[in-house]
Amino acid sequence: MSFTNHLFNVNSLRNQYIGVRHGESEANVAHLISSHPPVGTNIHGLSPTGQKQVVENTKSFLESSSPNASYVIISSDFRRARETAEILASTLSLSNGNKPNVQLDPRLRERFFGIYDGTSDENYELIWKTDEDNPAKNITDQVEPPESVRERTTALIKELEDKYENQTIFLVSHGDSLQILQTAFQRLPNANQQRHLKHLERAEFRRLILK
Repeated sequence: MSFTNHLFNVNSLRNQYIGVRHGESEANVAHLISSHPPVGTNIHGLSPTGQKQVVENTKSFLESSSPNASYVIISSDFRRARETAEILASTLSLSNGNKPNVQLDPRLRERFFGIYDGTSDENYELIWKTDEDNPAKNITDQVEPPESVRERTTALIKELEDKYENQTIFLVSHGDSLQILQTAFQRLPNANQQRHLKHLERAEFRRLILK
């Protein structure tokens, strides 16, 4: 099985990218893994705490950024990400009166966790350990390979680079998907090294800088 890292031969980017993990979701509160698209796109939206997290972190971002920045928002179509993106857009509009449109893209979806979907979130640690120690087992267990996530997310970046210039682009997504994308920005050789990077907290904004 072969996958492509679309940033491998890219030396510079025309836009600034900010990865935004969704705020606390109903699945987080229930300690459930929710990665199946028919479920995640319809239920498991943000909790009240998650909504507040997004507002607060967006305001913090605005305090440290240019008030004249031009914003683009691309979001996973999972409900928790969509709701995060809409709150982000509304809060950004407070700075310049312009509310960015939210564009949904399935390439930013949660990584699919196969047989672990719908189970306790304690299984994340097992999945991540298996990513490095025995990736073939995760494939057998129908878990999406990290390389697949990196292929689809970097394909999106390549497309955005062709479409935009001098924009601040928010990528509203999920913890694993964003950290796997970050392995491409950081030039890590393997996508399964995502857990070597600093953990992405709920509603965290992280600048993705190409090394």
